[in-house]
Amino acid sequence: MKIGIATNLKRDVSAKASRMFCQKLSQVGIEYLVCDNARDYFDKKYVATQKQVFDWCDIVVAFGGDGTMLSIVRIIPKDKPILGINMGKIGFLTEIDENQMGFAISSLLSGDYSIEKRSMIKVKIDSQEFLALNEVVLSRQDPCHVSVFDIFIDGISADTLRSDGVLVSTPTGSTAYSLSCNGPVLSPTVKALIVNAICPHSLHSCPVVVDDNMRISISTKDDFMRVIVDGVIVAKTGEGEKISVCVEKADTSASLIRLKNQNFYAKLKAKLNYWGD
Repeated sequence: MKIGIATNLKRDVSAKASRMFCQKLSQVGIEYLVCDNARDYFDKKYVATQKQVFDWCDIVVAFGGDGTMLSIVRIIPKDKPILGINMGKIGFLTEIDENQMGFAISSLLSGDYSIEKRSMIKVKIDSQEFLALNEVVLSRQDPCHVSVFDIFIDGISADTLRSDGVLVSTPTGSTAYSLSCNGPVLSPTVKALIVNAICPHSLHSCPVVVDDNMRISISTKDDFMRVIVDGVIVAKTGEGEKISVCVEKADTSASLIRLKNQNFYAKLKAKLNYWGD
């Protein structure tokens, strides 16, 4: 077994947790390589570029939070499994906390884990394409102005919304931004997408759940808009410019490692009862 280590140094300060994890890997004879953003904390023989690490390894172990996981799943080779170790606050996508690293290694050695497939979406803007695991958002750059959005599902007009924005969420993203917009929580195994308004100017607006084989198009005649894919702004419009976003299920999926003592519903209860420090 070969392990690739990706660490977010803003969360894993001085690579403290990832260095401890690698020490444990060495003790049990597991090979590893570390992405070169952490080169200052490891012997150079264990460091390579991110692409080299991801191509070489059998499993990627990521140290960080949900943002770290989202950035990795967009660039990792198809179907390569990821184990997330939470160094952030909520950590819906990560599997364990750093105090469970020994348990994680023993589970990997014994094969006592499963790989959960999470559907992703493909976002098209003109000739550009982006992958998302959580959601895509179309919203005004200035959040104090309501805009008008036309929603089409498989080419059929489904709704016109007056709101600060519109998002399309996967089941994985249903516990993220969509939840903050009063969207439903979907099990990761549900084959569906959520279309949700952000701060709708309406007394009756509600999220819509559609089959994930349907194509969703969102357009607006308003200018100064932005498109955000998994928290990253990928497009902006200027004065007089129009934009349309097309969303459909991607051909690829994210492969997340699940350990035997973890389950979605236990995590849901634990994470959603979190009130901060």
